[in-house]
Amino acid sequence: MNQIVTFNYKEIWIMGLIILCLLLLSHPAFASSMGGGLPFDSWLMKIQKSITGPFAFTVAIIGLVAAGATLIFGGDMNGFMRTLIFFVLVLSFLVAAQNTMAAITGQGAEITKPSLTLTTSVREIKP
Repeated sequence: MNQIVTFNYKEIWIMGLIILCLLLLSHPAFASSMGGGLPFDSWLMKIQKSITGPFAFTVAIIGLVAAGATLIFGGDMNGFMRTLIFFVLVLSFLVAAQNTMAAITGQGAEITKPSLTLTTSVREIKP
């Protein structure tokens, strides 16, 4: 009934080295670097642009305010209506979150190199 399990640590060490070598020497996945070749990429990009655009952000902010005000000042509501308002609240938050985080973290900002006229005018000012 009692089984004694013994480990051969030399074999485990060799197997670990083989697995490490295979992981380090394997080629990266080329599918991740190609991109854009799937037939549904175009309409997915349209959906992504329509969800993250300025109109969707405005509608999401209005939805957040309206759903929050309804929950606060709505009085007695049945379960279906309350669930529907929570659904609008969460959906509005998800749509607004992308633009809000982009505004907070500064994604999309671009630092360009100075124009030629600016560098020449700075050189002329120096004595």
